[in-house]
Amino acid sequence: MIQVDTLCHKIPNFIEKAKRAGVTRTFIGLENINPNNLTAAKKRQNKITEYRKMLLAWRAQGIMTLAGYILGFPADTPATIRRDIAIIQKELPLDVLEFFCLTPLPGSEDHQTLWKSGIAMDTDLNRYDVEHVCTAHPKMTKQEWEEIYREAWSLYYTPEHMRTLLRRAAATGVPMVRLIKVLVTFATTVRLENVHPLQGSILRLKRPSERRPGLQPENAWRFWPQFAWETLFKHVMLMGTITRLLVWSVAIARAPGARAYTDPALTPVRDDEEETLDLLTKTGGARAAIAHVKKVAGLNGAGRAA
Repeated sequence: MIQVDTLCHKIPNFIEKAKRAGVTRTFIGLENINPNNLTAAKKRQNKITEYRKMLLAWRAQGIMTLAGYILGFPADTPATIRRDIAIIQKELPLDVLEFFCLTPLPGSEDHQTLWKSGIAMDTDLNRYDVEHVCTAHPKMTKQEWEEIYREAWSLYYTPEHMRTLLRRAAATGVPMVRLIKVLVTFATTVRLENVHPLQGSILRLKRPSERRPGLQPENAWRFWPQFAWETLFKHVMLMGTITRLLVWSVAIARAPGARAYTDPALTPVRDDEEETLDLLTKTGGARAAIAHVKKVAGLNGAGRAA
């Protein structure tokens, strides 16, 4: 697994060489699909006009793509987040999406800016883990932000979309078994353990004495039966998810025309996408990005003509 910049596909033969070097998964800091939010994150190198080309280039080599996605930028609302996740599902050939809360980490420029502006921030540094809301938001309450973060996982990892991801994998040569391993973790950890999937595993070990400073140890007679029941319940749910994904993968792999499957995300990039894709039409920032690309192309064309 490697981590790359969103524009590395423009380096000649880079992705092909990564494949030959043994890369099977690549992590991409997608961050967001709203150009206004990307500007706020100072991710000017992330061009939404290049997202489909970039992801299709990795998929053409049978390499699984994982992307980080940040929730809580100033332009975000629960409604826009739900809209953007739906756009990603439909139009971007991305395999795994992992969500984070925008967090002003102590020592960062964001933290300093908020502190100088007098914006409220959480005083408990234990919560600065990119899974909890730590500061105020201009368009969402703390509760709304926390709820949409938890909801985002269930919005993306729906049974229908996971079947679509498996169909895309079968059509483009991404190993389905590898994809299933990742999907199981990312589709279940937040729901079952209420922690980020990167903190998840097969068995969660806890003891009644392991409590944060200031909290009393739990009663052992109450803790252990509850822990045993929780563990059994979680593993039943986990095995159910694994079974469903395996059954779907076998059916998809054996289906006639599995390699011929296509959908809007797998469709080759076309010249008219600026008019047909929600990715490029649903936000003012996207339309401005398209206008900027056209302006640069026009200037370059004029320069060559001169």
